[in-house]
Amino acid sequence: MGNGVPLLNDYKQEFFWKRFPQTVLGGAKLRIGYDAPVYVYLNQIILWVVPWFLGGIFTIILELSYPDDEIKDNLVLYCSVYGSCMFVFVLVIQTISAVVQAQAQQEETRKLKDVKKKNIFSEEDEVEFDSCCGAETLEFVTPAKAFKVNIILHALVSGIMCGLTLWYLMPNSLNLLYGYNYGATVVLHLLGWVTLCIAQYSLTATSPPEPAIFRTMDVYEVTTLTRPFYVFLCITFHILNWYFSIFLVANQVMCVVFAVLPVLWVTGILPPIDALVLWLMEQVHVLLLGGSPMASGIRLLCLLSLSVGVFLGAYFIPSVLGTVILSACMGYILSTNLGGLGFQVWKSCRTKNRVSSSQNIKEARNPRQNTGFLWSWTLSTFLYHIIMVLLVGTVAATLNYFHKDLGADVRTSLGYVIIGLCVAEKVLRDAQNVCIVFGFLRNALFPHSTQREEIFKRRKKHLLVFGITRRILYNWISPLIMVAYLSLHVIQNDPLTQAATNGLGTSYAVWFTFGIVRAYRWVWQSTVHSLTEISIVHIVVIALPGNSIISTWGIPLLLLITGLCRDRFYQLLNKLYFFIVLLITSWTDKKQRLGMTATLIFLSLLFFPVVFAVITVAAILSAPLLPLFTLPLFFIGFPRPQKFWPEGVGASANVCSDSVYYKQFAPQFARSLRTAFANGSLGEPKPGNHYLVRFQDRLVWLMILERGAGFCTVNVKGLELQETSCHTAEAARLDDIFEMAFEKEGGFSPCSFNKYPMHTLTPVDSASVDTYSDARNVLTGVIDIPHSFAITMGYFVKSLVWLILQHVNKMKKREEKMKKPSLTLVTTKNENKRAEAMQEINHNHHTSDLNNKRNNDRVVPVKSTSIKNNLGPFENPSRPSSGQGPKTSRKSSVSSSIHSFTDSIWSDDFDAKISDNRKRVNVVRTSYRNMASSVPDKTGPKTFLEKTGQKTFDDDIEELFDELDFGFPAQDLNKPKPKVHTAAFSKPVTKKSSGNHIYKPVTNLAGSPDFKCQYSSHMSLPLKWRQLPIEYSQLSRHIDQFPVDWYRHVLSVLDWSVTGLPGEKVAIDVGADDALTNCYSQLIMACFSAFDVQGKPANANYLYKCYVGDVPWNAMMDWLAEDKELYTLVMKAYRYGFKLMIDHLLFGDISSNDELMEYLEEYDRDWYIGQESDPEWSKAVLDNTPRLFSLGHNTQQGTYISRTLSLQEVMVHIGRLNAEVVRGQWANLSVELLYLTNDDEERYSIQAHPAILRNLTVQAADPPLGYPIFSSEPITVPTL
Repeated sequence: MGNGVPLLNDYKQEFFWKRFPQTVLGGAKLRIGYDAPVYVYLNQIILWVVPWFLGGIFTIILELSYPDDEIKDNLVLYCSVYGSCMFVFVLVIQTISAVVQAQAQQEETRKLKDVKKKNIFSEEDEVEFDSCCGAETLEFVTPAKAFKVNIILHALVSGIMCGLTLWYLMPNSLNLLYGYNYGATVVLHLLGWVTLCIAQYSLTATSPPEPAIFRTMDVYEVTTLTRPFYVFLCITFHILNWYFSIFLVANQVMCVVFAVLPVLWVTGILPPIDALVLWLMEQVHVLLLGGSPMASGIRLLCLLSLSVGVFLGAYFIPSVLGTVILSACMGYILSTNLGGLGFQVWKSCRTKNRVSSSQNIKEARNPRQNTGFLWSWTLSTFLYHIIMVLLVGTVAATLNYFHKDLGADVRTSLGYVIIGLCVAEKVLRDAQNVCIVFGFLRNALFPHSTQREEIFKRRKKHLLVFGITRRILYNWISPLIMVAYLSLHVIQNDPLTQAATNGLGTSYAVWFTFGIVRAYRWVWQSTVHSLTEISIVHIVVIALPGNSIISTWGIPLLLLITGLCRDRFYQLLNKLYFFIVLLITSWTDKKQRLGMTATLIFLSLLFFPVVFAVITVAAILSAPLLPLFTLPLFFIGFPRPQKFWPEGVGASANVCSDSVYYKQFAPQFARSLRTAFANGSLGEPKPGNHYLVRFQDRLVWLMILERGAGFCTVNVKGLELQETSCHTAEAARLDDIFEMAFEKEGGFSPCSFNKYPMHTLTPVDSASVDTYSDARNVLTGVIDIPHSFAITMGYFVKSLVWLILQHVNKMKKREEKMKKPSLTLVTTKNENKRAEAMQEINHNHHTSDLNNKRNNDRVVPVKSTSIKNNLGPFENPSRPSSGQGPKTSRKSSVSSSIHSFTDSIWSDDFDAKISDNRKRVNVVRTSYRNMASSVPDKTGPKTFLEKTGQKTFDDDIEELFDELDFGFPAQDLNKPKPKVHTAAFSKPVTKKSSGNHIYKPVTNLAGSPDFKCQYSSHMSLPLKWRQLPIEYSQLSRHIDQFPVDWYRHVLSVLDWSVTGLPGEKVAIDVGADDALTNCYSQLIMACFSAFDVQGKPANANYLYKCYVGDVPWNAMMDWLAEDKELYTLVMKAYRYGFKLMIDHLLFGDISSNDELMEYLEEYDRDWYIGQESDPEWSKAVLDNTPRLFSLGHNTQQGTYISRTLSLQEVMVHIGRLNAEVVRGQWANLSVELLYLTNDDEERYSIQAHPAILRNLTVQAADPPLGYPIFSSEPITVPTL
């Protein structure tokens, strides 16, 4: 691999050699890559030289016109004049450029296309120049500023910078600074003016491409100010030295730095302004104030501000006791999860102002978050922290106040106790890791295998004793003892009247106060490191004599210095490890060898002192060690915050269909992390640490963002599941490492060594997580057998019966619940109008009798809102009748014998139409026999009134009939009705629906809703489902297949509590109602016909197409598609039937209705059966549905594959990565992609490197450089 993959392809090499001179010269494009007029180069050279030319004139005048003692008197004047000249120069240049370009743009807008200025044969980035001062020339040399205010701002910065630099680089100033060393003066003067020209050109023209790139987009043109900023920084020390002689040495050093600034800019060591500010804030917060790196810049700014406030309070409090109490209490408070509290408050305020519907949508997209003690700021969390603050304050105040009574022996004893606690904590922590002694030895106490989960958990419980003991020592005993130790060392003779810095100089007092504030907070912020530092300081103080200089510095200041040295020493070790691993594996791994590898290794060994100096400087600056192209050729990357990337954590990811599995995994994994971090089995969760998690075919990247008292904040990233060859090679090495560490049935010897010591990953622990186990099975021999379709359709019918009955039952119960709160007396105007209509329809007094009977059975509620029937996420849209136009006369239904006044007694249609007048379905209603024998004309059926020529009702009565759904003639309640065993159909009524030119023959449900059982209305089908676009001949073929016994069995298990009678009796009566049975049989079998193959053999492909909803077109399926509610039920029933078919063939026949009922109830409760592309699939995963099933088709192999996801405890293997290896590779990635633009997918630096996991590390970078498919927001994990 290594010899065949280029580091940089030819095109990118040419691009680099055009870009590099711009970086060196500050943005001047002297290497364009194509022929350009001479004036293009001449213009840039003039702009570059002007500052030096004008500055040289003023320098010569000053040096030659005035003696050395008078130069100071005239220096301000000349510097001001020079700065004003440069201000005017930059302002004029930018103004002219902006005006000319604006005019040219307006001209181009008027002319749609200027063919004279376009050469279709030119290169993509080639510019054709017309004149020396033309718009194209000015746009190329001095591009217009994005913001007009920057024209003035950059000109002002240029003037000030040039004026101060004239003073800074005056030969007289340099002679005074270096004691009239003329050689140094000449060199620094010349190099200094080169630096000024380079920095000033970015203000005059445009910013150069920088190797040190932090953000991918420079929206506000901040990059232009980067180089002038470092010029101002060097000059600042010169100004300070002018007033304070203490800065003499610093000024001399910075003057040399000023001369070599171009080299630092080219090598990319100096960070951009935003990265520098964040890095400085983080270093001050951690090293001086005892804080932690934060998950965001906002959190860092807020916590830094609070910490500075504590420092100022501790410095100015006139009592040492007050300083101790403030530092101890605020040290604990600031070490708690205040960032999480702020985010929680902000989220709560934002939620209150959000519309409820949008809030529900967003909450539905998010997985269930962990809640409870320390997961978020609850009442118990507040109470715990208040108790701890009181305890800490009491301990600190008591010991500090009574320090005279305790004596020096107590302080010495506490120091030895802290040393013992440090050793004990380390032993207890390592005893739970799978690898010990820097990862070289396998821990004999760790369980030998994780293959048997129960045995592993049982043996792991033996190590729980170490974990619980460590929890107690780590979280409470050790911090309180260290607080006591510090309180006995920050003392004065009178703790109430004397300040902590009494008798100290100003500078020493400042650093001493920093030490006090940091020490008290560091005890809680990073207990492990605090134990180490106090142990080291105590040993040093005991070993040295009491009158030594170091001993007189005091414990707080010694702890401050020790903390800085410890942090940088750890970084130095990790960087050396990175250097050694990359140096060795670049030769031992044959795939990593290049032609230059041997040369690089030889030069690295030959110049190892230089390499070691580079590594040391990188460690001191806390900057990543950058291996160029991931070769053993190291540079210093620019310093940046620990979280490395500028964008918000979790702000972006390459989201795909597999992202939802990591989204479900993240909160579940956080629960396992709580136990592991609390016990110490994953080591100390230091901010900046990286962990890699492996289980099944998935890889999870974990990064520690924050660390504090009882919590740590992490970011979880999911890497792609579709593994490439490089991904597979590194994943295979991971599997080998984890198998070597965790899965050996025969056991390990007491001295088992790690077979991969030169690897960036060290196995630490294995944990169980409630997540999905993925199983895929090829259905060859199951889905393709001849009778699989028949079995599927048989179960489909029964599933559909069960689903529709359950759905209607729940829908009716919801309606009843909505009616109860709104029961009122029937005294409204509509009721009076209804009573008058009843009297007009029935010319006798039967109306009042019927009304009395109806009111005795049930009270009709008056509802102010309409009832909506929803199923899942789908709405219930009103659908026009497929057999009629929207303006079908209501008079046709008046003469119908189906909906007589008698029918309305038992039917819920009467109430449904009253409750929802806005959703009317115009259905053609016919009689059992009269309408069946009549032949309708082409415009639709004629009503009885139309045939007899009778006068129609007036409009008011007609509207009332539409509301009440009354019809003629009335029927006798006592008249026996004939039993209907099969469905009776009207002849098809053929009509094209408005807006839809598809032929849909209409069959009206003959049995709807003339029920003989008063409780059948509770199961009455919705009005919109009572009209079916199917021929009589089609439906009659299937009607005998309706499972009546199963239908009645399902009725027997429904909830009939709303009737107030025993459910068994009601179910028998309703099941015996042939009218209701006919309603369901016709609807069910009509849906059945949508999947009917009409005698053709159904193959596996047809089963698959039906499963995914790709059913061949037919009128019934087209009608179903218009009603999402019913369509969802039908597709759900078919998928249930398909799953039942698989279970039937694999596990045996389903012998009884009760067994089938158990299957369906389990599917409804614990399963989601559908497609992976369904939105409900993702929702089911996030809702932790126990099982999911889908069907897929491999078109290349011609096989059908079932996928079953089971929610269960899955053992995940966790390994800790070397943080410097990760940061170094990410630094190289940033340079390669953002500066060299080396985005070749086959480049060397992205190829598999099993030792440093190069490909996986690149994937885990934040977009757009990396491509994780999931990245979580900061997750707080309790560690108590």
